Amino acid sequence: MGEYSVLGVGESLLIALSGFLTVFCMLLFLILIIKIISFAVTKIEGTGKAAASAAPAPSSAPAAPAAKAEEKPAKPWDGKLQLIDCDEETAACIMAIISDETDIPLDELQFRRIAAL
Repeated sequence: MGEYSVLGVGESLLIALSGFLTVFCMLLFLILIIKIISFAVTKIEGTGKAAASAAPAPSSAPAAPAAKAEEKPAKPWDGKLQLIDCDEETAACIMAIISDETDIPLDELQFRRIAAL
């Protein structure tokens, strides 16, 4: 038949199994590398934030108390969407359009207030 021989079923299964094992071992290796890099980045960011918060920012000019007195304190946001002269269906359409135009998923956007003009 020539120099090439036909593989049997057992040999074919062993070759396929060794291929699967190689792929899974490499995937586990990549997972391990990603976890190590993630841990290192978390540690580096943690020490950077700790150092930044430990060192107070020096202020060369005194703060103007008159400017702060004129500013009205903002109402803290309670996490709920405020609809002003707008029904829920219109607000949902507006949110969908903004998400589509900016290519930002809806779960990453924060809408605080939607008002009809």
